[in-house]
Amino acid sequence: MYAQVVAYADVLSGKVTVGKTVAVVGAGGIGFDVSEFLTHTPLTGSSGAAHATSGSVSSGAPEGQSVAEFMNTWGVDMTSAKRGGITGPKDFEQPMASEREVFLLQRSKGKPGAGLGKTTGWIHKLTLKKSGVHMWGGVKEYLKVDDAGLHIRLSKPKKGDWPRPLQPELGETEASDGSTRDMVLPVDHVVVCAGQEPLKALQPCLQAANIPHFLIGGAEAAAELDAKRAMDQGTRLAAALEDAESGAVFNQPVKWEAGVVKQVFKWMGR
Repeated sequence: MYAQVVAYADVLSGKVTVGKTVAVVGAGGIGFDVSEFLTHTPLTGSSGAAHATSGSVSSGAPEGQSVAEFMNTWGVDMTSAKRGGITGPKDFEQPMASEREVFLLQRSKGKPGAGLGKTTGWIHKLTLKKSGVHMWGGVKEYLKVDDAGLHIRLSKPKKGDWPRPLQPELGETEASDGSTRDMVLPVDHVVVCAGQEPLKALQPCLQAANIPHFLIGGAEAAAELDAKRAMDQGTRLAAALEDAESGAVFNQPVKWEAGVVKQVFKWMGR
């Protein structure tokens, strides 16, 4: 088995087929979306083999849920027999079947998903939890990819135990001071959802033709893609478009107090 490294865009477009066991590098919004896509998309073929040569993902979007399946997944009681129209936590937290084993990895310590939207982030985290996705934070270093899979160096969690026991038979080891562990994930594919770069292919043509233009959202800065920031930039640009200087960027002013709070939350792993 050889773990192949692929870009998330190629997976979502169906250009690349992935196997039964997958590591997703980067636990931002894209990483969560890709992990959900992989857990909801069935493997093609009936062999269910773990090797990349036999495991693949069907092209196109995952099959949609029926109304009954959706309501059952999110604990909605359509008969209104139960108080509040919900079936209760016991039914709501039932596992969701997935044909894949997915590892969602991030460099920063703490639980993945801390930077997701406050109103919908809990939905993404709960969906992956119910689908059995392994969400690991504190990946200090991605060491290599070889026939055994993806080799990583994991930092000791601030709270709780290691995500799983060492497996010496895979060549896994622990540092003498117990601060890190070198672990091996025997995956078929590694999907990269980190290190995005803005797509500015059209900009040189506009500059050469002396056509006024502006960059917002992911075209201006692709790091940690943020739809809220993109819409804010677009709104500010629209309000000043007649007098705006070509190439200007309209970011929301951030007070120094907000910057301090953001750094504190980042330090706390929130």
